[in-house]
Amino acid sequence: MANILDIAEKTYAYLNEKEGLKADFTISETETNEITVKDGKFTLFRTLFDNDVSIKVIKDHKKGIASINKCSEEQIKKAVDDAIASAESGDADDCFDIAPGLEPEKFKMGVLEPDIDKLMERTQELSNTIAEKHKKIRLIEMFAKYVKGHYVYMNTGGTKDDCDFGYYLIMLEFAGTDGENTTGVASTGVIFDSLDKELITLGNIEKELTDAENSLNPIKVSEKFEGDIILTPGCVSQMVSYLCYNAVLDPAIINKTSVWLDKVGEQVASPMFTLSSKPYDERIILGERHTIDGFRSEDYTLIDKGVLKCFATSLYAANKCGVNRAANSSQDLIIEAGDTSFEDMIKGVKKGLIVGSVSCGMPGANGELAGVAKNSFYVEDGEIKGAVIETMISANLFEMFKNIKAISKEQVCDGGSVIPYIEMSGITISGGTE
Repeated sequence: MANILDIAEKTYAYLNEKEGLKADFTISETETNEITVKDGKFTLFRTLFDNDVSIKVIKDHKKGIASINKCSEEQIKKAVDDAIASAESGDADDCFDIAPGLEPEKFKMGVLEPDIDKLMERTQELSNTIAEKHKKIRLIEMFAKYVKGHYVYMNTGGTKDDCDFGYYLIMLEFAGTDGENTTGVASTGVIFDSLDKELITLGNIEKELTDAENSLNPIKVSEKFEGDIILTPGCVSQMVSYLCYNAVLDPAIINKTSVWLDKVGEQVASPMFTLSSKPYDERIILGERHTIDGFRSEDYTLIDKGVLKCFATSLYAANKCGVNRAANSSQDLIIEAGDTSFEDMIKGVKKGLIVGSVSCGMPGANGELAGVAKNSFYVEDGEIKGAVIETMISANLFEMFKNIKAISKEQVCDGGSVIPYIEMSGITISGGTE
């Protein structure tokens, strides 16, 4: 593979030959060892090598970008020239900028010395465990990977981040089946840095396999009512992504469509709800080390006990709108756990759903949301009555986060986020998709 440190230095020198230019770039190389399992047997083991280069330039207040998957000096110089040409043909905006230079720093993240034999043992163990404990699961395909990489980030201000990283990954595709009935195909996965535990105990793998088995004979909800929903961690992530896009990320702030535009420092959600972005949390395997603008990433809290602390804005949006720049790029999300067990949350539901995901479009700026509940279960008088089909939910996204009834003690960590179950009230639930 290419010597990316050497190529990065030459790229930096080439950029500095250009006058009146601000620029940053990332050059990376990765090596992936991939294991594929089908029908309980290893069917493939291969090693893949990849290079990626991304370049951003700002010239005369115009921005241009270029990206390639080649790593030779000549190809990168051409990409730089392409980015400059792109900038020259763009529109000027005084708000385009990059971070000032930082002291060079080296990072190491994850597991850099893999045990591929142990990974194969754990993968076979997982396949066997699913066959033994989850007899109504058809394991369509399973991928286990070890990914090792190295990247260099530099900007014309003098920043030079040099990072080595490595991680394991397991990904499953599966369906519930009893010989007559079959569920839809589901998937789950997790990244991790240790092989000390059985893979079925990681992330939410065990629970999602069990849910697929319990979804084989779904029922229909025949009425329309207002009830509670318990969002699974996967659905919480979905709703939080909608919330952020509509209220705190660049588009909502720049276009002034956010209903929270003047709410910094005010209560916008339940006091039970605290949302942070923490790339340095030990549960996050590959935490961000610099933002998309080149600032050193820091942990920060977006919503603290329901109070909006800031927006999740980039340098461009901060310059454009006169707001504070977020301390990182708002990945690596962590929602604080509550004091109620998932089991007790279910017992407290008079009538409602456990919702795995919602099939819907992006909610509007006002937060109105309607969609079909997927991978979901009907709950009545504190008991799960069965999986549901053709069941709609509708609510206002912003009101949902105000009407939180409970947050679980349990949190699911998939290596990139840490998310609990959340119970919300005042949701309209109806049978049928009309």
